[in-house]
Amino acid sequence: MAKYLLLALNGPTDGEGDEEALNRWYDEVHIPGFKAIPEVKSARRYKVMRGKVAEGELWPYVTAYEIETDDLASVSQRMQKELMDFHPALDREKSGNLMAIQISGDA
Repeated sequence: MAKYLLLALNGPTDGEGDEEALNRWYDEVHIPGFKAIPEVKSARRYKVMRGKVAEGELWPYVTAYEIETDDLASVSQRMQKELMDFHPALDREKSGNLMAIQISGDA
C-alpha cells in the first residue's frame, strides 16, 4: 500500500482572537474530521519554531497527515467533499500544502 504525507502550511488571519479560534477549530473539528477517514493514519499539528523559505515568510503552523492508500484520487475526493469548510480565521491567502509519496525510510 502506498504511503503519502500531506503537509498543510498555514496560519491565522490578523484579527484579535483569531489564532486562538483557529487553534480550537483545528483541535476540535478539522483534525478529528481527517482522522475519521480510515486511510488517514495520523494527523499532527506543529508550531513552527524556525526555518528557511526561498521567498516570503514562514508559515506559523504545519500540520502533517500520514495517509495510506492505493487509491489517492478517491481519498482526495473525500477530503475535498468533507473537509473543505474552513474556519474564517484561517488565512487562506497565505496557506499552502504539499502531497508527497514515500519513496524510502521506515516501512
